[in-house]
Parts: sequence; C-alpha cells; structure tokens
Amino acid sequence: MTLFLPLVIIGGYFYPFIGFTIVGMIMFFMTLASKRGRLYCGWICPMGSFHERFLSKISLQNAVPLFFRQTWFRWFVFSTMMGFMTYRLYVAWGDAEAIGGVFRMMWIVSMTLAIALGLYYKARTWCVICPMGSFQGVMSKNTFRLHVSDDCIECRKCQRLCPISTYPGNFHNAESDKVPSINCLRCYNCVENCPKGALNFS
Repeated sequence: MTLFLPLVIIGGYFYPFIGFTIVGMIMFFMTLASKRGRLYCGWICPMGSFHERFLSKISLQNAVPLFFRQTWFRWFVFSTMMGFMTYRLYVAWGDAEAIGGVFRMMWIVSMTLAIALGLYYKARTWCVICPMGSFQGVMSKNTFRLHVSDDCIECRKCQRLCPISTYPGNFHNAESDKVPSINCLRCYNCVENCPKGALNFS
C-alpha cells in the first residue's frame, strides 16, 4: 500500500485525475468502518504503512501529546482540513482535472503534517488526529471494539506497543471495559503481545 503514495503525489502531478482514486479509497474505508472500525487505519492505509516502514526508523518516538486525544482538538483539525478542502473544491468546481488536483493537494498537506509530527513524536502520531481516522471512529462508535478483561494487570506493555500510544489498561475496571473506537487502529499489537491474554475484540 505504501506505493500508493508516490502514485498519487508524483503521478498526480502529471495526471491530476489520479487524485480521484482518493475518493474511492474514502468510500472503501467508510464501508469497512461500519463493520470493523478503524481496521483500514491499522492494516490498509498507505500513509500508515509509510509511517511504520520508513518514518519509524528515524522518529524520535516521543509520547503523543495528551491534548491530541481531546475531542475538541480532533474536531478542530477535522474542521480546518475539511474547510480548506471545501474552499478549494469550490474554486475548482466545473473543472474535473482541477478537482482531482485538489484531492492530491490534500494528500500532500496531510503527508507533510504527518511527517513533521512523526519525526518528533511517535511515527504514527498523525493517526491520532487524522480527519479521516476520526470520521471512521465516529462511524464505528460501537463496532468491533477492543475489550479489556479482568485479567489485565495494567503493565502498560500494550501502551508501549500501540502505534498511537493508546492505553487499554485505562478501561480496566472502568464503567466501560472497551476502548473507544476512535482510539484504536485494530492493529492487534496489544492483543498478540498481552502477557495475560486480557485483550480481545468483541
């Protein structure tokens, strides 16, 4: 999936209509999210693949800032990005080639922000506030969520392994024993490495 990045960014420069493939990608993850939450983010996203394969090798891997997880901040990023895209689409309206270029441009903007954050913080920090990831989280609010059983010993191994620093142990013995959908990429890192087998997807 990593190869999709140069296809859109470089190929789209010569053939802007390639930008419309992003629309197809959005439709796909919206459908998938209704069944499996942010599984797209954890397994299929080209940007996520790039972050893990390449950016993680040079990232300083500092902890993701706590305010990045705040609902207000996520929706601030979402509104800003979508507002900018809507404006650009309005300007380009009627010109299919220019519209394809807008989708390519949004990909470049997202990638630039993602790399900047990933170099200092964890490689996949952008995934915490990614507008499309946030949208998937809302769409799958009660779908295929990570469950924390009573066997959890709160060792924090899951948090260290999580690409976006989510700590499932916070939900052990809490009112809800399931991790909020928006905070989980369904990557299975925590499930496969929990020393007590306390994590699973319901």
